[in-house]
Amino acid sequence: MTLEEFTNSTVSFDALPKVESVSFQPLNKNYLNVVYLSNAIFSVVLAVGLTFFILFNDFVRENVIIWIALLVGTIALQFWLSTVSFRKKGYALREKDILFRKGILSTTTTVIPFNRIQHVALHEGVFSRMYQLTELQVYTAGGSSSDLHIPGLPKEEAERIKSFLLNKITVLENVSSVIEESIVSEGVKEEIQAAIHMIEENPSDSENEIQP
Repeated sequence: MTLEEFTNSTVSFDALPKVESVSFQPLNKNYLNVVYLSNAIFSVVLAVGLTFFILFNDFVRENVIIWIALLVGTIALQFWLSTVSFRKKGYALREKDILFRKGILSTTTTVIPFNRIQHVALHEGVFSRMYQLTELQVYTAGGSSSDLHIPGLPKEEAERIKSFLLNKITVLENVSSVIEESIVSEGVKEEIQAAIHMIEENPSDSENEIQP
């Protein structure tokens, strides 16, 4: 590219793709039951701990009504936050990337381009296995901070998405290899042309080099 061919035109923000226009697929409804089961176990642990303090701590025993109210409030808040979080979660596949949306009070949307994906795996938890659900784990070149985990997917659907992503990765790797080979070939071609040009300009020097 020559200097005359270089352009740097202004990009219209109206022409940029909008995440709001993406249709997100909600998580499987049974995943909420998985979350509730985890919350229930945590609630039982809290209740057992409070019971222990009631039996062996005079201060807690004297204010048992307040502590029980705090326990009930904490459990109720936990279940409410889990419900809100579940309703906000969603995922989507586009031609060149995968998206995952999550949040409670605010919403965060993570976008992973296919060319950044290094590995794709599936993970099943104990409770998720009861409902035939699995978690899609997408690992990128950016480390754990940029990895993507999508829970609550039906097992068959997760397998299809995994196969789709792996196929995309393979295609992109093949394209990259072809581009690299073409770049190398072009470089070799340029070197050969330069050598031929030098020989044409200095035929006497090349003849002297060839003579024994």
